[in-house]
Amino acid sequence: MKVIQVTGISGSGKTSFIRSLIPLLARFGPVGTVKHTGHHSMLLPKGKDTTVMFEAGALVVAGIDQEKTLVTLKGTSLMDALDILAGHGIAIAVMEGYKGSALPKIIIGDLEAEGCILRDPDPEEVIPLLDRFPDYHSPGELLRELGVECGEEGGECVMAFSTVPLPRGTADPGPSLPGIARAVEGLAGIIGVEAAFRQGSLFGGTDQVIFAVAAESGKAAAAGLGAALSRFREIPVP
Repeated sequence: MKVIQVTGISGSGKTSFIRSLIPLLARFGPVGTVKHTGHHSMLLPKGKDTTVMFEAGALVVAGIDQEKTLVTLKGTSLMDALDILAGHGIAIAVMEGYKGSALPKIIIGDLEAEGCILRDPDPEEVIPLLDRFPDYHSPGELLRELGVECGEEGGECVMAFSTVPLPRGTADPGPSLPGIARAVEGLAGIIGVEAAFRQGSLFGGTDQVIFAVAAESGKAAAAGLGAALSRFREIPVP
């Protein structure tokens, strides 16, 4: 999932810019958004059942009506929000706000901040520079992709994933991951393998490698994950 940050001071026109940008991005796949409301709180409707449940201590509350689902999480993790979007098949996520982040960003207005790629652009100017913005991967995203492979193969399959935390400053292991995935795909009972580098340090978390496996049985899935982790640990660490 590609992540595009749009930031600027309050009232600079960020939301209007994003509203114009979304239809252009939608040509490349489903678009999602995350808004950081740093200067005020989002109020939950008083007395409603979902609010009562949330105030009683539920970590996640979902309300479903005839046209939408609203989910309230107890927490402020940006990665949690991005995990939800990535796991639902979003191809491009637009973040509004987060002025202090280290992400490459579009700045609207006079704000001075690290990582500016474009300032006050027309929405069309963003499209040629999409490759300048980072990708975000989640276990849900990889499992979703494997689910498509399982559907194409037909029959039942078991899917599982594992993550490997990386020490801060570790070199990007991404170039090594396709080779590991191909090797594990050759094992008996393996239907598909997905592997990705999750650059969590850009989003307030930790860097990780994610391995996801689809297999004909739980035993084969466990063996596939074990093989992937073993091969990854053999890679020399710079």
